[in-house]
Amino acid sequence: MRGGSPPETRPSSGPSSPFFPGAAGLFRSHGGRMSVCMSDEPLMTFDPAAGVARASLPRPGRASFSMLDKWASCPARWAAERLMPKPRLWGSPLVLGGIVHAALELACMMPDVVAPDWRDLCAKGVGVEYGRWRLRGWGDEPIPSGVAMPDGSPATQDDWVAAAALKLSGFVLTDALGRVLEPAALEQDLEADVDGIPLRGAVDYRDVDGTVVDWKTGGTPKYRDARRRHADQLRLYRLMLEADGVCEVRAARDVYVEHHAWAAADLSAAACTDTVSRFHHAWDGIVRATGADGSGVLPLRPSGLCAWCPVARACPLARIIPSGQRDALSSVGPDDPRVGFVGTHTGGWNHVRKEPVMLDLFGLDASAPEAKTGEVEPAAAARPRAGLPEPAPDPWETPQGRETMDRWLGSGPGEDPWNPMPAAKEPGPVVTKPDEPATGPESGPAATMEPEVTLAERRPYDPSWSEHGFNVAGYGFTQLTLTFARAGLLADGHTDRIRPIALELLRVQWAAARKAYGPIVPDVPGLAEGRPERAALFVWLDSTLARDVERVIRLILDHDGDGEGTLDARLEQIRAAGRLAALMLAESTRMLRGDA
Repeated sequence: MRGGSPPETRPSSGPSSPFFPGAAGLFRSHGGRMSVCMSDEPLMTFDPAAGVARASLPRPGRASFSMLDKWASCPARWAAERLMPKPRLWGSPLVLGGIVHAALELACMMPDVVAPDWRDLCAKGVGVEYGRWRLRGWGDEPIPSGVAMPDGSPATQDDWVAAAALKLSGFVLTDALGRVLEPAALEQDLEADVDGIPLRGAVDYRDVDGTVVDWKTGGTPKYRDARRRHADQLRLYRLMLEADGVCEVRAARDVYVEHHAWAAADLSAAACTDTVSRFHHAWDGIVRATGADGSGVLPLRPSGLCAWCPVARACPLARIIPSGQRDALSSVGPDDPRVGFVGTHTGGWNHVRKEPVMLDLFGLDASAPEAKTGEVEPAAAARPRAGLPEPAPDPWETPQGRETMDRWLGSGPGEDPWNPMPAAKEPGPVVTKPDEPATGPESGPAATMEPEVTLAERRPYDPSWSEHGFNVAGYGFTQLTLTFARAGLLADGHTDRIRPIALELLRVQWAAARKAYGPIVPDVPGLAEGRPERAALFVWLDSTLARDVERVIRLILDHDGDGEGTLDARLEQIRAAGRLAALMLAESTRMLRGDA
C-alpha cells in the first residue's frame, strides 16, 4: 500500500465514489482536489466535557486498512482528515511514498535488474502516478503545486523525484526476499468481505511462492504497537486474497526500503482472528457514527500522534509532543469557522478568563501554614439572570446518564460508551436489602449512602465540585478526565491498571507541586491512601498550579518513551517523573525570585 500511512480516497463530485456512494452533495471537485462545501454551521463541533467531537459524514461503502486503523487510533482525527485535510508540505510522506511505490512497481517488472537506476525509475513513476490519477478522476494531484522548499524556493517535479530516489538509494530488489523476485502480481487491487467487513485494498507485491510484500518508505517501527499495526495490514491482505480465492498466502513481510530491512508478519489463525476482532469493532463504530441515520459522535482519543491531526490546535484534548510542534502549526486553529465548541465556545474561540484573580505566589511566606490564599470561599448565592431561559433538564440525571458517568468516574474503567466491545454476559448485580448491611470489601459497619451526584455546565472558572454536583466546564473536572485518559494510555491495554496509575499520577502531581511551592498547594486528605476527599481534590485540581505541574510531568513521561510494561515499572516511571518535575519547578522558582 502506498506510503507509510496511505491517503484515504475522497469522494468525487459525481453521484458516487468507491468509498462513499451517493456523497456528491457534501463534496465538490476543484481540479482533481476535493473540498468540502462550506455552510454557516461548523464542520466539526467539540464537546470537551463529553470527550467527543460531532460531525456529519457519509457512510463508506468499503473500508481500507488505513480507514480502520485511523478510526481505531482516534475517530475524530479520521473524520477531520476527511473534512479538513492538511496541506501537503515539502517532504510529504504521501507524495514521496507514491513516487517510490511506482518506481518499485516498474523495477519489479524487470526483476533480473536487481540494482536499477532509481532516479530514472522515479521520474517514470511520476508519469505512472499521473496516468492513474487522470483515469481515476478524483483525489489529490500526485505532485502538489505551490509547495515551498526549506530555502523558500518552489518545489519542482525534479525536486520531488530527487527526494524520492534518495529513499531508494542503495536498495536492491534482492533485499526484499533474499533472492531474485518472481512476481505474480503488482499493485493488485482487492475487494472482499471478511467476517462481515467490506474491505478494499491494494497489495504492493505478490510472489509466485505465495509471499506478500508491502513496501514501506518510512522508518522501522520502534514500538510494539506500531509493529503490530504494520502486521495487521498484512494479515488483512492474507484474509482478502484467500477470501477471493486468489491464492494461499504462505508468508508476508514489510520491507523498509530506506533502511534495507524487513519484518515478517505473524499470519497464524490466532493473530488473524485478533486483527479481525479489533477492526470489526472499528467498522461497527464507523457505521454507527456515519450516514444519514448515524449518531455523528466521534470519540476523542489523545495520543502522541495528535500533532499530525488536521485539528490539533483546535482539539481541547490534543497532546502536542515536542517533536510534533512544527507539524501542529499547519493544523486548524480554534478560531477557524470550520470548528465549533459546545458550551463556552460558539462559532469560533471565545477566550475565557481563566482566573478571576491573579495571585502573587512569590509574595507568600512558604513557612506560614496559616496562609489563606488559595482556599475556596463559599460561593455566593446565584442571582437570577433576567431574560434568560432556565437551563434544560440535566441529561446526566437519567439512569442512562448516571450509568455512563459511572464508567468515567466510578470504581473502575468501563467500555467506550459509544463503541461497546462485545463481551461475555456479566453476572447480575447483587441486590442488598435496605435492612441488611452491605458486605463488600470496602464497606464499613456503618456505611451510609452518599447523595446522588449530578452534572451541570457552568462557567469554566467556577468550582468543579460543589454541594450541587459537578461543573463539567470546570478546569478541575477536565484535569481529572485527562489524568484518567493519560492513565489509560500508560496502562498498555490492561484496564485494571487504569485506576492505580491515575491515582499515582494525582499523588505525584500534588507532591511535586507541594515540594516546589510549599503550603500554597492545598492539602488533599486521603490522597496518599488512594481515597482523596472529593472537595479537597477539586480545590487542588481547579488551580493553575495543578495544570502547570501536570503539563511538566506529561512532558517528562512523553520524553521517556514507552518503558517497561509491568504495573510496578509504570508506577516507578511516574514517581521518577514527579521527582524530576519537583526539581525543575524549584529551579524555575529560584530563578524568578532572583536567587543565585
